[in-house]
Amino acid sequence: MNFSVLTYNTLFNKAFLQLKTIIDKNHPDILCLQEVDISPDNLKNLNKYGYQLADYSGTFIKFGRAFGVATYYNPQKFKFINSNSLKISSNLSELFYTIPQFILGINKLKTVLQTDFISKVNNKKIVICNSHLIVIASNKVRVNHIDEALTSLNISNKIPLIIVGDFNYLPYQRKRLDNIMAKFNLKEATKNIMQTVDFSSNGKKEDFSFLQGFLIRRINHFFGNQMKNDYIYYRGVRLSKTDRIEVRFSDHYPVISNFKI
Repeated sequence: MNFSVLTYNTLFNKAFLQLKTIIDKNHPDILCLQEVDISPDNLKNLNKYGYQLADYSGTFIKFGRAFGVATYYNPQKFKFINSNSLKISSNLSELFYTIPQFILGINKLKTVLQTDFISKVNNKKIVICNSHLIVIASNKVRVNHIDEALTSLNISNKIPLIIVGDFNYLPYQRKRLDNIMAKFNLKEATKNIMQTVDFSSNGKKEDFSFLQGFLIRRINHFFGNQMKNDYIYYRGVRLSKTDRIEVRFSDHYPVISNFKI
């Protein structure tokens, strides 16, 4: 069976409202979205395009609204089995990052949402992990969170697994990320993608505060077109291709991978 998985940070739901353009052209079978408005009315918006909500998780508050990650699926190809928010604990080493997060007004929780599906074509199980990792932290902290989440998953290597999302991984020490994924026999589907984040020059799209805008300009200055925050890793399925979808509804580009199972 051929199927596709899309990951997309929808920028506080702004890009969520433009998903029809992406759906009409790319027809993803599983959508893993981050920064989605999790109000019931909003989450129902994709029903009219033939998708069903598997689950959502990891809420944070901004602009007086609750946001999180949400995973949708094509019910013609998959049957939803169950979901689980994978355990990621906080530790003393993370206290160092709480002050800059508070100053910058960034309160996004680290989140990995597991959803289990059964293929309606060949009856095979597949596990999807939709991730949105901590914003203000070191890459080492993010890798530790991935390790803890996937360790808590504790499933056989024989079961197909795909982990996607906004890792907020800055462009240094990529080997560390590759090594932790290799520990779980996961391969990167997004190797051919060099950049998934492109901040607007005036910052209006993102609604940044003054301090957030200053930080973003510094990141842009040092890293520029190397800002790759969005990843897709896989095992137990065969990768056909991965594409960055060239739309600018968000400060992130949507990324889609096509697989065979």
